[in-house]
Amino acid sequence: MRILLLLLVFALSVLPAEGQTIWSRPYEPNQFAVEVIAPDAPDDASVLSGATFLTGTLSLNNNIEFAAELPVARYGATTEGVSSQTALGNPYVGFGFSSTTLPVLVEVGARLPVAPSNNAARLGGTADIGRTPAFRPEEFAPSLLLNGRLSLGQHSTLRLRTGAQYASRPRAGGGTDRDWRLLYESQVWREGDRLITGVSVAGQATLTSPRGTRHHTAISIMGNWRHVQPGLVTGMSLNELFRGGAVSPFAGLTLSITYMRR
Repeated sequence: MRILLLLLVFALSVLPAEGQTIWSRPYEPNQFAVEVIAPDAPDDASVLSGATFLTGTLSLNNNIEFAAELPVARYGATTEGVSSQTALGNPYVGFGFSSTTLPVLVEVGARLPVAPSNNAARLGGTADIGRTPAFRPEEFAPSLLLNGRLSLGQHSTLRLRTGAQYASRPRAGGGTDRDWRLLYESQVWREGDRLITGVSVAGQATLTSPRGTRHHTAISIMGNWRHVQPGLVTGMSLNELFRGGAVSPFAGLTLSITYMRR
């Protein structure tokens, strides 16, 4: 509730928000983004194991944006007798509804039940940081997310995002498992003449049984070019950090391409 109230306060004072994936160029419509994330993989997985996310957005008018994402995971086996695997994750299809006068964007969409249950999908699930879960096997998951941003000076902005996801998937042996999840993110972006830098904290909490949370922090750096923005992202899990366990780092490459610039 506090986050929702903050977003309403921000709506009184700042510029319109645009839709974006969490690691692409911020507040930019009409983008195609490729993100390759390598999580902390098991010892029997190769260095080329990880997940790739292909995301596209298209502004239908000044207030409505179409978004689609295709996640793909790869598990490269290094153990003799174990086969490498790939897995198509649950695609996302949705719309963003924004105001031309308020800094609020509402995202409505769903993940379609495609992902299998194998090693690649399980590894991909550790790389879907800052997203609605993309690799839960055969899971249909509609979501509703609210975005807002606040100017922190001439070149810096704070973006807050929160919302809920409902998930339904078949249970082994019959029946259906259902979950409610709360997602929340905070990002500070600074746009310089040559570089765009960002610091992010992303979390999700399962509100139904079995309850659990995931929290990550990351640093993003990308080139501030007019149409193409290559970048790097690196971060770690906060769960293990605060519980005294082994830290789970991740790293990735990003590429955002802007087309039909307004």
